[in-house]
Parts: sequence; C-alpha cells; structure tokens
Amino acid sequence: MATRHNAVISPFPPPQQVAQWAWALDNIQVTFLTAWQQECPLGWMLPRRQLPYSLAVFVHDGQSCWQVGTQTLTPQPHDWLLIPEGVPHTAAVAAPRSLRATFVQFTARILGVHCLLTLLGFPLLWERRPAMAEPLKELVRLATHRPVGWQLRGRAILTDLLLRCVQEEPHRFRPILAPRDMKALQMLCPAFQLVASADGRRLSVKELAQSIPCSLTHLRRLFRQVLGMSPRQWLLEWRLQRAAQLLQTTGATVQQIAEDCGFESLSHFIRYFKARFGIAPSRYREQAAGS
Repeated sequence: MATRHNAVISPFPPPQQVAQWAWALDNIQVTFLTAWQQECPLGWMLPRRQLPYSLAVFVHDGQSCWQVGTQTLTPQPHDWLLIPEGVPHTAAVAAPRSLRATFVQFTARILGVHCLLTLLGFPLLWERRPAMAEPLKELVRLATHRPVGWQLRGRAILTDLLLRCVQEEPHRFRPILAPRDMKALQMLCPAFQLVASADGRRLSVKELAQSIPCSLTHLRRLFRQVLGMSPRQWLLEWRLQRAAQLLQTTGATVQQIAEDCGFESLSHFIRYFKARFGIAPSRYREQAAGS
C-alpha cells in the first residue's frame, strides 16, 4: 500500500488591490531583448536617457547611485532595480569600489502599448534578492549564445520573475489607473488579435471596427474605456513600439523597418519615432548596439 505524504504548502499573501488587475496580468506581452554582465569602474557614468524598453539591473558587487525619474536610489549587492520604459534615468559609480552588475533589456506591455511596470506601479528597487542571480545569469547565457528558441525561454524567465514579485508582495504595488471596463476589453479582443496577426500590414480604424463588428463611433468609445486613447493613437503607438523592437533585434535597414511597420514613407517614420522617443531611429539603434 502506497504511503501518502501531506506536504505543507504555504499560501500566497492576499492580493489586496492588485487582485482587480488580473485582466492586465492575463494580457501581458513580455519580450526579452538582451542581457549582459558588466564591470563598471570608479567614475563610470551613465548619461541621462529614456528608453523605449524597460531595464533591469541586478547588483552583484559594488555601489552606484541612480536617479530614476524623481527618485534617487543606491542599490546594494543583491538588490534588483527595475526601470520602466520611457522613464528618464542616469547613474554613476561611487566609492569605495567598482560596480559589477547584470543588465537586462526587455518589454512587458499590456495590449501592446502600456508598460506593465508603470501601470501596476512596480517598486523601482527590490532589496536583498539573491535568488534573482541564477535566472538572470541564464538570461545572459541565452543572449550571448542565442540557441534555438532563446527569446522564448528568455520571455518565460522574465515573466516568471515579474509575476513572482506581484504574487509574493502585492502590498508594494500602486496601480496608477482605475480598473478598465472588462466588458469593453472583451469586445475589443478581435481587434487586438487582428493587429497581432497582420504581420506588419498597415491596418485602418475601419478594419478594426469590422473585426468586432461595430460602428466607428462605438469603436472609439470602447478604446477610450479600455485604453484611454483613440484607435488611431493606439495603432500608431503599436507600430512605433514594434519598430523600436525591430531596430533593437534585427539588422533590417531603417527604410525596411518603416515599410514593415506600415509607415507611408521614411520621413514620416523618422518624424513620428523622434516625436515619441526623443531620438532618431538610426541614433537609437547605435545606442542600443553600444549598450
């Protein structure tokens, strides 16, 4: 007769205010871009910048001072720093010793547009996280050697790390918006699926309305309820985010990326990209390669 062992399984903390954001967690799209470990000597400085992707920094040893938005942070060894996309930041290595850290570039977006870190109010600094070292080391290994399916595995690791934070310490989160209309979100799902399957083909607002189906007026109302923006604004943002990712991860020319993302011309693409990210596409690619 088999012996049954009753394992003691500890419960998760009550989700509190984050529970109402389950729809957001069910709709996140995580993309792993790259990761590397870096030795930063005394006097090293990171110029002020804001990026179209999120940045994670895990400190192995040493000390540095970061200015992220309006906050000044000094992460210690085994601390994990999470910088949402678009947030201005700068850094410098302070005495008494150099900094050794792992850097990870990624995106975690809701419905292709909203940054998860910003929307859920992720804390910037997570203190004393030695368990993060091994999965982040694996991300560096994946980005360095790029085996078959490396981005898929990287996405799984990052998703696990982000959800672990939400599940283990929900009291630390400060969602910045009211929960969106769930019924309206469900109605928009066919439109989101259409865009995801378009493979770069430029779609019109009319095609989004036909996919639901509904009138253009009702479509605009649904987008305002769910995303706080018009369908046209969302389509443009989605195309710009896709272009930024292609600049980071492919060797396609800027002209090719403009065409693949459905822009009328190269000049239109450059103007919209610079207005959104504050930097020209070619310069963005240079900075990404340099990092």
